[in-house]
Amino acid sequence: MYEVEITTSFSAAHRLRNYNGKCERLHGHNYKVSVCARSSAPGEGGMVIDFGVLKAAANAAVERLDHNYLNEIEPFDRVEPSAENIAAYLFEEVSKQLNEQADMLYSISIWESDSSRATFIRDVP
Repeated sequence: MYEVEITTSFSAAHRLRNYNGKCERLHGHNYKVSVCARSSAPGEGGMVIDFGVLKAAANAAVERLDHNYLNEIEPFDRVEPSAENIAAYLFEEVSKQLNEQADMLYSISIWESDSSRATFIRDVP
């Protein structure tokens, strides 16, 4: 199995509505986003997927979130803007950007800080 990974980032504010603690108050993060694609064999040119293609898909997906208040952006106006839900949302959005290469997308991790991350991993039957 081959795996390639790119990282990107965005900054955003949010608050957790259904949480009892300091994260229920408005606050922000400089999020780091890690995007992994996998394949059993490299394709044309000896690559799983071009790093530039993967990076462009990730950047297009995070652009909508960057420097915004997540609680006001669909779907986070009704879905809790937790790191877990942000990772799942970005997985779906990056998949859309990748079109026919979407089945290579394996996981997306969201780092809220240097020591805290959540990951959404493709559920493979």
